[in-house]
Amino acid sequence: MSIITKNFIPADKPPANALRVERWSDMPKGTAPARYEVVSEDGKTKTFTLAKGNRIILDALIQQPVYCASPVRISDRVCILRRDYGVPITKEMYSNDTATDRAKFGVYFLNGTVRRIDGGAA
Repeated sequence: MSIITKNFIPADKPPANALRVERWSDMPKGTAPARYEVVSEDGKTKTFTLAKGNRIILDALIQQPVYCASPVRISDRVCILRRDYGVPITKEMYSNDTATDRAKFGVYFLNGTVRRIDGGAA
């Protein structure tokens, strides 16, 4: 399953709260197993447990949108979250990233109901 990419948005800018990741320490700290719940468009609920890098990326996306390009290979984890766990992650494309001089760049967004279940892993 590929990342759903919304239309290229040349005039818009990503949200001001989008997280630019330069290193793992820029993201949430917890790596112990934690439980999550995803509610699909048809209303079905799926729960699963994540740990380490997958948990860090999902916790970051729950908090805020995340720039796609980074030295910690966020896209690899995003593909796993979408394919293996059904997490509804989309990517919007923008132009002219003044911080990196990239002509085009993307930002990942959660596109649906995803939440961490209190109490961590069962």
